[in-house]
Amino acid sequence: MKMMMYGFMYKIKKLIMGLLDKKNKQLKEKENKNNKQNELNLLRTQLTSNEIQYLIGLIARSDFKGSDLQIIFQITAKLQNQLK
Repeated sequence: MKMMMYGFMYKIKKLIMGLLDKKNKQLKEKENKNNKQNELNLLRTQLTSNEIQYLIGLIARSDFKGSDLQIIFQITAKLQNQLK
């Protein structure tokens, strides 16, 4: 009778561990998917140093009205700070 009980408990333990492993695997896959999505979002929204340099050069070659100069100066300063 004891052997039968131990066998039953072993099967239950194995079943529970299998379910836990499956759940942990699903959580890891979901986390990996979220990390990849976050990386893609960063690539889509952050400027590269080449893009920043291009924008600064474009601003330097452009003519702006007096009322735009303060805003352009602030934007250019932010772009230059991102290069650092």
